Amino acid sequence: MSECLDVGLELCPVCGDKVSGYHYGLLTCESCKGFFKRTVQNNKKYTCVEHQACTVDKTQRKRCPFCRFQKCLHVGMKLEAVRADRMRGGRNMFGPMYKRDRALKEQRKALLQAARSSLKSSLPPPPPPPPPHRGFSLSCGLQADPLPQPHPLLPPSSSRLPQHQSPSVLDWSVKAEPRSSFTSSDPGGLRLPPLMMEFLRCDPDELQLQSRITARLQQEQQRHASSSSSSSSSCSLLCIMADQMLCSIVEWARTSFFFKQLQVSDQMKLLHHSWSQLLLLDVVSRQVLCGNESRLLLITGQEVELSDITCRAGPTALSLIQRGQQLVEKLLKLKADRQEFACIKFLILFNPDVEDVVDRGFIESVQEQVEGALLEYTLSSSQVLGRFALLLQCVSELQSLSSLTESYLHSRHLSARVCCNNLLSEMLHARQSWTGALACA
Repeated sequence: MSECLDVGLELCPVCGDKVSGYHYGLLTCESCKGFFKRTVQNNKKYTCVEHQACTVDKTQRKRCPFCRFQKCLHVGMKLEAVRADRMRGGRNMFGPMYKRDRALKEQRKALLQAARSSLKSSLPPPPPPPPPHRGFSLSCGLQADPLPQPHPLLPPSSSRLPQHQSPSVLDWSVKAEPRSSFTSSDPGGLRLPPLMMEFLRCDPDELQLQSRITARLQQEQQRHASSSSSSSSSCSLLCIMADQMLCSIVEWARTSFFFKQLQVSDQMKLLHHSWSQLLLLDVVSRQVLCGNESRLLLITGQEVELSDITCRAGPTALSLIQRGQQLVEKLLKLKADRQEFACIKFLILFNPDVEDVVDRGFIESVQEQVEGALLEYTLSSSQVLGRFALLLQCVSELQSLSSLTESYLHSRHLSARVCCNNLLSEMLHARQSWTGALACA
């Protein structure tokens, strides 16, 4: 009975299916339990036809047995727990370990509840989420495989925007050589929670993303080369950059752990609710990991002086920038790293408060496990008291700021200052539709 209490809505660390109990050292599903047992008892040898980095989830767990078995070992399944005589049982030797695991889970649950209570009492209520818009579709596609590109891209001729083409093309002064990528600080050799490692593997390749967006911006630069209106060119480039980042976010979500197990309707609702938060998190996390609060690191690798942005910003944009910088400063003080940002992305995406989702129980389960992985990591990697609660508070502030930013972009969309015929404008048009529906109600 105590084991049944542990199972609850836990998900298998190997494939993401619902667990059935403790098997060979940890909680797993029946499918991975049987696969692991057969592999060990029959002394099977597998080979991978790809690069030994295949995706292992509920829908693809049978595709590559080599990578599946390696993942079983990596998350902690024990070879010595499988009986060689093919008899049932053999788990008594792990009884004390299972008891310790149950105790740790109860302790983690208590800490999570305490952190949530502390967060609710210290923050004002967040703005109400927008009602789901049933008439919009993501142009990047959630069903197609592979994901079609939203724009025809030119092959990158350089890893950065050539500064000789137009020094004021962004209406900013670039003060540093572009960076090809950014990395977070090493977590000190700590063993990361298996779920966190899965999240890190889902992160897009930064260099590929940078190359793709740079090529698209170069294409736009050439189109505006003969234009005398640098401001319109700047706005156009910024919108294209945001649109390309948004398409990358959709692609990341569509191929990531857990998300593929949702119905397409739930995927659409979660993305529609979280796109602006994820887009803002991408900008904020890049600046935090860059480690320079006075400069903004663009996805293209260029660093831009924030003072050059604020001196040209209107009152609303200036207020948003200032609030964003306050959030960056908090995360810099916490020394938030790539591992934590990877978890925060999933916390934002899997929001059980989104209205009308079909599989709310699964979404709640994922969010709980993501919080558990983040809590486990913060307890083992930091001496900052209450770090987990402070990170959740930053997430709440990010959600509030993204709502204001989305409203600002929506107003610019209404005044035709946001480029049309792309995913960003599609999202903003969806906002306009439900705003009009509310006004008529």
